[in-house]
Order: sequence, then structure tokens, then C-alpha cells
Amino acid sequence: MENKNFRTKQIDITPHRSLMPKIGQAGYSVSQAISELIDNSLDARYEDKMLNVKIIIKNNIIEVSDDGMGMDESVAEKSLRLAYSEKKNQLGEFGLGLKTACQSLGKKFIVETTQKGNDEEYVLEFDEEDWMKNGDWSKHLMTIRKTSKEISGTKVKIEKLKIRYYPNLVTNLKEDLSLRFAPYISNGELKLVVNSIACSPKEMDLTEEGKESFELKLNNGSIIKGWRGLMKVGSNKGYYGFNTFRRGRLITQYDNIGFNRHPEVRRIVGELHMDDIPVTHNKREWIKESYEYLEMEEKMREFMKPFLAKARKYEGNIKVDSNLKEKMDKQEEIIARAIRETPELKVYASPNVSDKNPNKRETNKVIEKRDKPEISIIQEYHEPEESRDRNPKKTHLKKRYVLTINGKKFKFTHEFKDLEDSEILKQVAVSEEKGIEIFTNVSFPAFMATKDTLFYATFNIAEGLAEIMIKEKGENQERITILRDRILQKTGEIMRQVEDENKLLKEKEIIEKKLKERQAGLEVENE
Repeated sequence: MENKNFRTKQIDITPHRSLMPKIGQAGYSVSQAISELIDNSLDARYEDKMLNVKIIIKNNIIEVSDDGMGMDESVAEKSLRLAYSEKKNQLGEFGLGLKTACQSLGKKFIVETTQKGNDEEYVLEFDEEDWMKNGDWSKHLMTIRKTSKEISGTKVKIEKLKIRYYPNLVTNLKEDLSLRFAPYISNGELKLVVNSIACSPKEMDLTEEGKESFELKLNNGSIIKGWRGLMKVGSNKGYYGFNTFRRGRLITQYDNIGFNRHPEVRRIVGELHMDDIPVTHNKREWIKESYEYLEMEEKMREFMKPFLAKARKYEGNIKVDSNLKEKMDKQEEIIARAIRETPELKVYASPNVSDKNPNKRETNKVIEKRDKPEISIIQEYHEPEESRDRNPKKTHLKKRYVLTINGKKFKFTHEFKDLEDSEILKQVAVSEEKGIEIFTNVSFPAFMATKDTLFYATFNIAEGLAEIMIKEKGENQERITILRDRILQKTGEIMRQVEDENKLLKEKEIIEKKLKERQAGLEVENE
């Protein structure tokens, strides 16, 4: 019985013909669009044969051709159908790549495909301008022409280009495709040529440990494979992290999966192959809300913890090179001079009166009336030291310092050291044998992040010495900050003074050089 309150009606939801050009507005880069076409070629490769893909890019055309299996008549006639695909677990599983890629690159494209043993070649053409006038979803023409049975493969030719051709386009494309399809190229499954130049993945310059391969298993049985390593030279531009692949095809570059981006881990690089993690239809992003991705990310964070500590340690140690050590030797000399020239610090050299023998109070009063010799708070001495970077080793004298605090003498040294604890800024140790030792912790995150390592170390030295002075004198801990800042202030003044003196010296050398050159010129003229 018919319901009088509502009725049904069949309607036509055939897409408007403008949909076809619109799918090209997917925001593809040239490399991403061409990668979609290469994906289709890889899906059609012979299992026992290397696939050859040739790309020609000029001012007015782009061609991508392969020697894969090609398409038969049935598959070819469906190749322009939106979202149609019989591929399962392959690169081109969404049925959108050919259409979106071609439409993003140009207004016209031609597909030519044939299979070995078949003497027919199938040709499909799409022209955006003609389609918008006469396009019909159910009546698109396909040309069938005779060809050799000995050949197979597919060629896509794109014309009426929408992209801007610039001088470095081919070079940039070659480099990007070398990375995107690195696993296939490295394994010998793919030879990729751009304008007669073969693509070859770049080997990263890693530390001696090289690549550390690993596998992680997800709860659903999926395996995450990859490798990780440390670059000899870290990137200050953010070019570090994992390149991620799905079925051998790059999805993201320099992805910080398993760790947070920070200068202290700027050497970490690697690859992640995640074939069963879902991606968006354009294959440019992982679906990060999926259960698989969230589980993978959680496992990677736990897995990467020890490696992050290793990266921080390496970053700290590599930062302390011979050049920095040489600069620190000069800086310690300036700090020593600052301590000597700071009036407020002189009182810390003399012993407390209360430390004297109480039975000698009268004698002390007599001594106080006399002119007492001033006790120097810091003195220099030289200590033999073997050069670190020369072979055979050569012994030379290194300038060292002795501090007098509360009448006691302490040797004083500073060293950059991995304290293996990222929570500690510095460490101060005092012993009769070694005196005062101040260690700047290279594992502390701020050490890797700082651009002014000299000031960073100077701060630690000033604070460390202030702590010992206050402790030996038994004064209030609040005075540590006051003494530290006075040492830093005086050190800064001397550094500016030294810088000005060096500048004047250089200017003097330049003037003297010019005078000598002028004099030499006059002598030549007189001859």
C-alpha cells in the first residue's frame, strides 16, 4: 500500500563533467604527480625483470613511459574511470592516480598501452577544453591500432602544461624521485631515467656505527621494518628524521616519528617501511588517527628512547672539538684575570679571623695593626701536557691556575664531560689531590642548543667557583648569585677590552702592510 505521507523517485547522480578537470586541483607538486604515474608502472612490472621507466620533461610536454606488462583492452577501457581499480595491496589501489596526476600537470594527456603477444595498442586521449564542451562519461573514445607483438608497456604523454618550467626543474625532479623510489632503485627492481640521466639514491654520510636495522611487530601481526643511524654532520635546517615508505614508495620525508624535534637530536636519520599502515588517497600522508598508526607511534617512542640518549651524547661530544678546547684555554685565562681584578673577591682569599687559635688573640691584634701582605686569590702555574691531536705526541706546558680560598689553596680546572644524565647542568667536585674540578655536562639539552658555548661554559665556571667560595667562607647561599654575576660582569668587560685590542692590532697590521707595499712601490719607481 502506497504511503501518502512520502514518495520515492529515482534521480541521476552522474557527475558533472567539470569533475574531471577539478580532480587535478589536488595540490600535487610536479614530483608527486609524476610519482603517481611511476606507481602505476611499478604495479605493472614483470616479477623477474628490472622495470625501465623513462621520463622526458621539456617546455611543452611531459612523457612517462615504461616497459612493464601494459594493459589489455578490458583494463585500458576502464583506466579513465574515476576511482575504478582492481588492484589490491598495490601502489595504485585507489584508482585516482593516473587521472589526478595528468590533470594536475596539463590540460591534455594521451595514454598508449600494449601487452606482449598482443598486436593491438590501446590509445586513450583526454583534452580538458574538448571535454568541457562535449564530454560524455558513457561515450568516451578509445583508439585501437596495430603494433608489434614483441613489445609491451605504457606511455603517458601530457601536453598543454599547467606547470611552470624553470632551469632547475629537471635536476630537482631527479633528486626527489631518487629519494622517493630509493628502495626499488637500490634493490635493482627499477631503473629510473629523467632526460637521459639515471636516478641514483644518495648515501647518507653516517658515523662509523652506520645503519642499525630493526623490526617492530604490531598487535595485528604487521611488521614495521627500517633502519636508523646518526649523521656525521647534523642538520640545522631540519633535514633529519625518518623517510617513511609504503610498499617501497616514499610517503613522508624527515618525519620525527618516535621523537620530538630538537637540535640535540639533529643527527638522527633512517627509514621506516610501513606497508600495512593506511594512507590518504593521494598517498602524501599517513592516516594518523588510525589504530595502526597510533600503535606504531607508541612502539617507536619506546624503541627510540635509548637511541635519543646516544644521539645527545654524540652531539655533545662532537661539539667539543679541538677548536673549542683551544678557545676555552684562552677563556679560562680571561676568567682568571677577572677574578684577580674583582675587588669584592679578594676578601675570600684570606682565612677567617675566627679560624685562628683563640689563645693568640692578642698576637692577632698586633698583626692587624701592621701592614699585612695581600694574599693573591688566584695564581698561575704551568703543567706538562701531551697534545691531543698530534702523533707522535708532543709535550708542552699548559697554563693552569691555583685559587686561594679562606687561606686554602685549590687547583682549578674545567672540562666538558658527558655526565650521562640529561638532568644535570654541571658538576663541581673538590678534592685535595685534584682541587676544584668543574664539569660542563655535554648531555644537558641546553648545551646542544646553545650557540654561545664559551659563555655557557663561563657561566658554569663562575657559578661553580662562587659555590666553593661561599661554602668555604660559610656564608649565605644567596650570595652565590652575587659572586657569580660579578665574575661574569668582569669577564665580559675584559673580553670586550681584548676584542678592542685585537681589532686595533689588526688595523695597525693592515696600515703597516699598506705602508710597506707603498714603500716597495716607490723603490721600484726610483730604480
